Amino acid sequence: MNSENGDLAQQPYFVPAASDLKNISPAELSSLLQTFRRPAIGFADNANEWQRRAVRAWQALARAWENWQFPEAEIVLQRLQANTRMSLPVLRESIANHFRVITTAAMKDWLDEIRETRADEPGAMTYPSLAFVVASGNVPGAALQQIVQLSLLGIPTLVKSASAEPDFMPAIFSVLAQQDAEVASRLMALSWPRENNAASDAVLALSPQVIALGDDDTMQQLRAEAGTALMPFGDRFSAAIMHAKSARIQTLRKLAYDYAMFDGKGCLSPQVVMVIAEQWQDVEQLALHFAGVLTEESITLPAGNWSAAEHALIQQWRGEWQARRATGENLALYQPADTSWTVVAAEEFDFEQRIAFRAVRLLWVKSFDDVMLILKNYS
Repeated sequence: MNSENGDLAQQPYFVPAASDLKNISPAELSSLLQTFRRPAIGFADNANEWQRRAVRAWQALARAWENWQFPEAEIVLQRLQANTRMSLPVLRESIANHFRVITTAAMKDWLDEIRETRADEPGAMTYPSLAFVVASGNVPGAALQQIVQLSLLGIPTLVKSASAEPDFMPAIFSVLAQQDAEVASRLMALSWPRENNAASDAVLALSPQVIALGDDDTMQQLRAEAGTALMPFGDRFSAAIMHAKSARIQTLRKLAYDYAMFDGKGCLSPQVVMVIAEQWQDVEQLALHFAGVLTEESITLPAGNWSAAEHALIQQWRGEWQARRATGENLALYQPADTSWTVVAAEEFDFEQRIAFRAVRLLWVKSFDDVMLILKNYS
């Protein structure tokens, strides 16, 4: 199959192990990428065949991963558990959620939307010969949506996995190759330490489109290096809003589920739940109910085997909240003997302080107008 955007003949599928890239030289990486990059498919005259194949391959992969039904599933889970320290039930469910939204209909709708919205923009249908995706390490698969979209457009894509979690993307591309080796041939996952700046510089020297996920410090560094080629997905803040009088146990269970996914390390786990209530006692009661729900949730979705440093961080948060309560401040704190979850309710929190590990902050607000004011001031 040939295209005006380049030859689509099957290329060697190559995903080195993470250890292969520990000391890769800039020259070796540059040579590898010179071979790997090629004109994108985009929306060329015969791109329909590529998109059909890519959609079919990703659809099959998504169903396999959603249900953990592929040959290497248990090995992958064991590696991810070692990397993330999350429990197997949490990993299974959290990662399955990545793939539940990857459907044939969703991918076709996205392609139709891109085709329609960009058709009248001069130069909009020109795509890069290389994309460089910098994946974050807090949540396995956080960059998956962007990678699927790049693949649908046939853009050769190098994914730099975080050193803390180098196994997820190579495993994805391996299963994709089983579905369609040609589609997979335009994707490559490598990993090298953050300190190996020369390797990153070798990639950036090829002027790729850079898509990065991570904290604001990472975004700032990449912005200085990649300039306008950077599409940053930096720090995100999620919040939930509920009225104490209308809160139902089903709502609390859904919230507890969000906190359990990836042990609350992802940006979709709320950093705060704003509770609208006339009286403080209503917020206290809600905190008590939430603690009960988290206790039940921890049975089916147990907390991970967190590191000593992570346990210490949780205890530090608890100590700060206990000290505030000791001064007479309106503050309710519920916690088990271990550090598997924590619920704290108060009239004030520092939103600059990021929390995780199923720590739930309930912020008392007296009206929806107050909620909007808080969000406006934070943004």
